[in-house]
Amino acid sequence: MACTLRAVVTCGIILAVIDVFHGLTTTGFYAYQFIVELFYLCPLDLPLELCHNKNYIYEQMFETRVYIGLGEGVVGVLFSLFYIMALVKRKPSLTWLWLLKAFAVIAINIYYLSSWVIRQGRYEHINWEKDEYEDEFVYAGQGLTLIQIIILVLYCLIGGIFTYKVCEERTASRRSLNHKRKWDANDASAPPLDHYDEEEAQYLNKALTNSEKTLPVRASKTSLTDLSRVDTFKHSTGV
Repeated sequence: MACTLRAVVTCGIILAVIDVFHGLTTTGFYAYQFIVELFYLCPLDLPLELCHNKNYIYEQMFETRVYIGLGEGVVGVLFSLFYIMALVKRKPSLTWLWLLKAFAVIAINIYYLSSWVIRQGRYEHINWEKDEYEDEFVYAGQGLTLIQIIILVLYCLIGGIFTYKVCEERTASRRSLNHKRKWDANDASAPPLDHYDEEEAQYLNKALTNSEKTLPVRASKTSLTDLSRVDTFKHSTGV
């Protein structure tokens, strides 16, 4: 199957839809963590001291990540929709703006994953119990980063082919337009028409090549006998 521009655009839209789900997943995960922080972070049976320590650890290591994650998911969806519009409108320069979003998402996740590894040893002196939400943050960061890298690789492949196809189509369109302009400037003769006879074609050619922009007198096909009969008929019927 030939790799047409329409096929490339279709593949790009499918990839953008996948990225939309990536953004919605990001938003959903961090929205869930935001709700957990507000209502379920400290169970009722948890001692007050451990609850305070748990809240402190959460605020220091994960709370900011939750807020950034919410914005990350929303912005990711908007960038994906913008990418679809750029594909449909055949705008390669606008499609490459999606790279800003991809690199930002990867950088944010790598930063917070490394920060979690470095900073988790600083709170060993605090009496607190490790909870499942820490592993959820780590696994989510790793999974979302890996998916974003895969989408980025596929995007670069599709984006390169899309840009090449659009440039090729525009080049062919410009060549066709230039060829048409040259034909209009150099060829002043009328094209052959099936429903005109040879005499009619010669008449049109003379009209196109006449420098004074006046039409030559068309040769009449009516015989002198027919003209005299018409003239006699007009005089005989006059009052």
